Amino acid sequence: MDKRNLLIGLVFGLMIFSWAQGQKNDYLSNFPEGKTPEEIGLIITENLLSRDYRRTKFLNNKGSMHYAEVVTAYGALKFSDLTNDRKLLLQLEKRYRPIVDEDNSDLIPKGFHGDFTVFALIPFELYRLRGDKRFYFLGMKMVTEQWEYTNPEDGLTWQARWWIDDAYMIASVDALATRITGDQTWVNNAALLLEAYCRKLQADNGLLPHSDNTPYYWGRGVGWVAAGLTEALTTMKKDHPMYAELMGYYKKLMAGLLPLQAKSGLWHQLLDYPDSYEETSCTGMFTYAYIVGIKNGWLDAATYGPAARSGWLALTEKINENGEISDVCVGTNEMHGAEAYLQRERRTGDFHGQAPVLWCANAMMQ
Repeated sequence: MDKRNLLIGLVFGLMIFSWAQGQKNDYLSNFPEGKTPEEIGLIITENLLSRDYRRTKFLNNKGSMHYAEVVTAYGALKFSDLTNDRKLLLQLEKRYRPIVDEDNSDLIPKGFHGDFTVFALIPFELYRLRGDKRFYFLGMKMVTEQWEYTNPEDGLTWQARWWIDDAYMIASVDALATRITGDQTWVNNAALLLEAYCRKLQADNGLLPHSDNTPYYWGRGVGWVAAGLTEALTTMKKDHPMYAELMGYYKKLMAGLLPLQAKSGLWHQLLDYPDSYEETSCTGMFTYAYIVGIKNGWLDAATYGPAARSGWLALTEKINENGEISDVCVGTNEMHGAEAYLQRERRTGDFHGQAPVLWCANAMMQ
């Protein structure tokens, strides 16, 4: 091929690439005023800062911070970084700095499963943004303890419960630990857990039941899996021995969710029960996983872009002037009987719903 034809080919290739990027970005940009990631992310973060975390209680851990606030704070810290909002970052740092003060150690959850250890997201992210080694040591202490004891049969952490919530509670912390330290040990642990859970629980339709003891496809439970896989895959190297396998589970889940999205853009409390109420926390998690997949080229933009855009716009319609999102299912253990899931209380402003809205905003801005 002569130089002229080569040049023409390169120009044509760049045009195709630019067109493809434009197609991808059309779904994830140009939102109406009041619905942009920057605007929504700010109002959700300001709502977080307006709350008193010392009123939060979880089971018998009196006074400790609830994991739902933890995953919201993780999103808020990222948001302050992506928007280069130093004032917001300093406010968040002031809010969470007490976790490394001895007098406030009661804020740190102490327990046997990932709902407590996911707390490490806050000190790890604060260390990344502020460089204070006290945060680093706290995060490393928690993630190390998480894998201190393992099951000799499958190598999984003692904190694994076979509840699909673990796919985020455990894997997200491990993925972030690798991003912070560069040590692949942690994301390897995340991959081990995710592969075991998906291999055992993922059905032919791509969905996963809430636990190995219940057959119901609870929306937020499946959302935790979508988000956990997303966190791991964005951290893993493509030549990782489990990368292709986890990507297969991820794509199977993304495809399975697509036909279950309601016309409103939301997904249901029980995903395959179209008469169940439309729930926002799972919608945020699925939308987040779609956004990241599209932006990384894992998913075809033309196929999944409309679902991601529709999900985001539907979420923004559920947010009031105080930055509170409605129709969030309360925290839910494994339930026995579909009716038990369908009767779960819906709340406005619950952190379970606030968090994934921030994840979506961040993913679109990255």
